[in-house]
Amino acid sequence: MKKVFFVLFILLIPVFSFAANLSFGGGVSLTSTKSGGYGEFGVSIFNNSSFEMRNLISIDGYGKNIFNSENSTGYFGITEKITFGLSTDYRKNNIFVIPYGFIAGGFAFVGTEGSQLFEAPYSYEVYAGLGADIFSLNNLSIFIEAGGGFESLTDTLPGSNHLGNGFARINVGIRGFIAK
Repeated sequence: MKKVFFVLFILLIPVFSFAANLSFGGGVSLTSTKSGGYGEFGVSIFNNSSFEMRNLISIDGYGKNIFNSENSTGYFGITEKITFGLSTDYRKNNIFVIPYGFIAGGFAFVGTEGSQLFEAPYSYEVYAGLGADIFSLNNLSIFIEAGGGFESLTDTLPGSNHLGNGFARINVGIRGFIAK
């Protein structure tokens, strides 16, 4: 597993070195199947005066059925998200609400009462949606995202008879931007 993270890091070095600006943040994610939180790191991969594409990588932690111990599940994973929309350099555009669309995919380790966290089954998901950065302070935004997608498991969970399902998702959080 350490080799996988090392290879991902090496592959992402060129993206980070050409980045126009960086962002750090975190948020809360509520889906129709699970809920939790995440921390994210982002870079701008294309930015002109009005359009921007950003690459966001997040470390996620989710829980499912945490109030009902029956089939309770914990998730620990990583997500890759690409956003595309108006430029976050709002001072040039005199805009304080920056709308964007996004596509994302993620992988997570799943732990239940019948399986350990770093053993099978594993979870993966793909989703898309719309969001907005609302700037209130210099280089600090509150964001809200809504969308949906599909999640699946590499194997059925103990006590479960399905492998995948669709979900709706809402993310809310804070992002800070650092100009290069």
